[in-house]
Amino acid sequence: MQTACPSCDHVIEIPDLKAKQLAVCPHCNTKLLSSQANQDSHIVALSLSAIVMLLSSMFYPFLSFTSSGITQTITLPDAARILFNYDSDFLGLFIDVSIIGLPMFLLLLIIPLHLGLLKALPYLWGKRLLKMTFALEPWIMSEIFLIGVMVSMVKIMSMADIEFGVSFYSYAAFVICYVSAIAKLNKHALWQQIKPPVYIEQTKPNTRAIDQGLRACHVCGQLGDTDICVRCESKTFTRNPCSVQKAAAWLITSIACYIPANVFPIMYTTSLGDETPSTLIGGVMILWNSGSYPIAMIIFLASVVVPLAKALVMSFLCFMVARPANRQTKSYTRIYQLTEFIGKWSMIDVFVVAILVALVQLGNLMSVTPGIGTVFFTTMVICQMLAAHAFDPRLLWDNPENLKTAKQETLV
Repeated sequence: MQTACPSCDHVIEIPDLKAKQLAVCPHCNTKLLSSQANQDSHIVALSLSAIVMLLSSMFYPFLSFTSSGITQTITLPDAARILFNYDSDFLGLFIDVSIIGLPMFLLLLIIPLHLGLLKALPYLWGKRLLKMTFALEPWIMSEIFLIGVMVSMVKIMSMADIEFGVSFYSYAAFVICYVSAIAKLNKHALWQQIKPPVYIEQTKPNTRAIDQGLRACHVCGQLGDTDICVRCESKTFTRNPCSVQKAAAWLITSIACYIPANVFPIMYTTSLGDETPSTLIGGVMILWNSGSYPIAMIIFLASVVVPLAKALVMSFLCFMVARPANRQTKSYTRIYQLTEFIGKWSMIDVFVVAILVALVQLGNLMSVTPGIGTVFFTTMVICQMLAAHAFDPRLLWDNPENLKTAKQETLV
């Protein structure tokens, strides 16, 4: 296989891999390709199991909350439904889509793709399905929702009796199967079923593609020197157009949302008719004072420190694009990859609020309602994810001449 590393743009010749082998870029250590025995059958089996578990988690009790002899039981769809009742349509839709809708849709795509559907479909339909599959995956947050459920249980365990229903264990099994299936996806093998890659003669391995007048398709990875990919017919660019500008715009928007997300209450807690607002920092302090130190630290890191750190890191990387590559560029690339990976994990607090709102509904005795801070926080995390996706890490490795070439191409 012939490709250019998506992180540093070096042309790499990857030999045929045996089972359990992994191809890594020798320049920046980015994972390029992996191979496993019976990969298709494993993915199909795990995906089918995940679908069965997800469907099972929809119709049975998910969690039960008992206080002063009053019991409140919710199912998984209630987490979003009750938010709709409080006119939090944005949050309700986001939760429904990210933890139920998108995972189910993606699994229903993955199964036929690994049963040979791509070979039977017309070329146009096949490439559209693959593009959709790989575009949806970063926005699925089932595993984060599961962690959010556990954190919310710690928050209210001292106030009431909590019981996990059958659906909770089904959803936990779904998350395990889903994550395992996604980890085995092989982008290169799927694209090969549509159309084999075109080999470019007289390339210079271990030399950057931009220095050879080549570019790698951002969709299928095909190396070429044309404006249109010869394999998937997507428009190709030497560098993602206006990458730094787009990343900076999303970053500024996220910073603008960060302040109200921390100032305004993310939820209101009513106990015996007395309503108390709770901010992000306030929730962390309550957990810390109650002795839940590990959970308090997780929430503080995920909801307060990580978003601020991501904003600082992305700002620093946008600044470093204008400087020539040096011996630290490899470290900058790793920092970017880590920032992109942890981007959606800041969403834990949003899911904590959703579970508490759905579960704690005992009228004036005890209830939880969402606050405007949750909307700002959700918007902030989404903007930071979009900023990370918009940033092109190959710019960190470019010299001034490369940047000039990429800029001229964008203007054209």
